[in-house]
Amino acid sequence: MIKFSLSLIYSIILFLGAKVFFEKPQPKVDPAELVITPFAGPEVTPSPACLAVAATGEVFVGVDMIGSLGKDPGKGRILKLIDKDNDGKMDQHIEFATVDNPRGIIAQGKQVFVLHTTFSKESGKASGMDLVVFEDKDGDGKADGPSKPLIENLSNTKYIQERGTDHATNGIRLGIDGWIYISVGDFGFHNAVDRSGKKLTMLGGGIVRVRPDGTEMEVYSHGTRNVYDVAIDPYMNVFTRENTNDGGGWNVRFSHFVQTGEYGYPVLFQHFTDEILPALVDVGGGSGTGALYMSEPTWPEKYNNVPMMADWGRSMLYIHRVTPDGPTFTQKEEEFIKLPQITDLDVDGSGRLYLSAWDGAGYSGSPSKGYVVRAVPNNWTYKAFPNLAKASVKQLAELLKSESA
Repeated sequence: MIKFSLSLIYSIILFLGAKVFFEKPQPKVDPAELVITPFAGPEVTPSPACLAVAATGEVFVGVDMIGSLGKDPGKGRILKLIDKDNDGKMDQHIEFATVDNPRGIIAQGKQVFVLHTTFSKESGKASGMDLVVFEDKDGDGKADGPSKPLIENLSNTKYIQERGTDHATNGIRLGIDGWIYISVGDFGFHNAVDRSGKKLTMLGGGIVRVRPDGTEMEVYSHGTRNVYDVAIDPYMNVFTRENTNDGGGWNVRFSHFVQTGEYGYPVLFQHFTDEILPALVDVGGGSGTGALYMSEPTWPEKYNNVPMMADWGRSMLYIHRVTPDGPTFTQKEEEFIKLPQITDLDVDGSGRLYLSAWDGAGYSGSPSKGYVVRAVPNNWTYKAFPNLAKASVKQLAELLKSESA
């Protein structure tokens, strides 16, 4: 009798599923109200660890051929994907910049912020993680030159050399308050330094924030294990879906973060619960990755104004329906879009949602695995983003009333 391992069967299912996905122009989708179509395959975006979408629709994808546990540099890059005629198909891709282990991206005007691993030229080993900014002032789709560091040493060098980046510093989000919020895993960091020379150490995981010019770095909240990204609503409520370990398993906690909040991991959460802020819910095993607060008027009401949280371990994008409850919220988790080992998601100013799938690329990346899809509501129509540089003060004031976050 022939015996097959569960891992082999799972790998075959993943392979066949991805093959069918890219052969069919109109794949079956989970939510009937959405149209989900392929946007970029592994021949363009293998091993996509993160992505960001400009308000004008350009998609920046962090290709990470090192993966979470790889050690060899020179395998990462940021790709810029362009849909010139807005028909839902990628028409052009440009290598915007080369970086190793891209873990977070923000596209803002002519600037692209990136969180990535740095490597020593002498030893070839990981030397830390930096938050940097690239500029494309001439608009050719490529970074004009080397990046400028905003924060250096934003991870624990010892741990990323010995293990990798799976518990290091990860996703970045720009809040409506003008701060960049940075998700720090439980490796923490020692003597990170911002552009003003300010130094900061954080033992364990949490959220750090900094101004876009690289100044005023500070701890926002502390006491998490392996938070990968944050979802921020228009009222500056911060939500996370992170991976913890209470000793019985790697469970996922969905939390509402408040400034200066202490969430207890690893020293308080079991025996000193009266000294910490509790998570909203423990949803069992999984591995939280990308996060986005969806607030777009073009989206159906049932899928709008909600935190959307990716779970790599469950290959699922979840919606957490949050309801105000005193100073915090209650929540209800719902399955939304199934995507193999989903890593990240972001939306543009016209309501186009892009999602990246690791799709079995392993712990060290793969040149033949990973892709990006686009999701839009049924009957969606493209609406050009306003030219802010040419807008009058009155027009800019009117744009502030937009329901699009």
